[in-house]
Amino acid sequence: MTLHCQYIPRKVSDMRGVLILFFCLAFSGMVQAQDEQLGRDTSADWLEYYYLKPKPDEFVKYMKSYSQDGTLSNENARPALIGFISQVIRQNRDKLEKWFYDLSGLPPEHMQVLTTAMLYSRTKEADQLLQDVFGDQFEKQKEELPKILELQLDKPHTIDMIWGFFYATGSENAVRRLVWCFNFVDAPKDPTFAKVPEGFSPLYRELPEAAAYTILSNAERHKRVREICKKLYEDEEAL
Repeated sequence: MTLHCQYIPRKVSDMRGVLILFFCLAFSGMVQAQDEQLGRDTSADWLEYYYLKPKPDEFVKYMKSYSQDGTLSNENARPALIGFISQVIRQNRDKLEKWFYDLSGLPPEHMQVLTTAMLYSRTKEADQLLQDVFGDQFEKQKEELPKILELQLDKPHTIDMIWGFFYATGSENAVRRLVWCFNFVDAPKDPTFAKVPEGFSPLYRELPEAAAYTILSNAERHKRVREICKKLYEDEEAL
């Protein structure tokens, strides 16, 4: 399974050029022409295209498959998986208890992906199950946990979690949150509010390029992403 949300850092002399490049490519005829090429059976990737045709009854089957093929052990894949699973749970609260016990035989580290997603689902059904299993430890974790779309953007893996959220929902708010990263394009390299070690740069300096890279990567594959970005680009107030 390939998740099209990971960012590979690149050196760019002009960050504004990255943003201009993104908008030029995302809405060009070249990208639009890919619609036919990508018109193949998108259900082939159950997770990435889930929002187009949700199939929650296949949840347990795929989680077991991801456990067997090592996906649930992949540190790079976990953030997007957690974001995705959390929203599938929100959409299928009545199925969660059965899913939880059907998957209880997975290795502990794989079950941790599920239980973390349950926390982020912010549902009473998940809360009750987690309370039964973890007791007071769960209550402490719950108090400290923000909503996915309210996570700090300058933290590792937040962008991937937001893409997982999108794959489950097709949410405009998820893409809007990623576009918001462009606000950091003029952020200072040496902030007065924090001491940055010599030779290092604040993580937020990479956010505009990281967001542009992942949005473009997904815009090439998802018409929904292009539609949302075009709407935001044309509506100055939306930005």
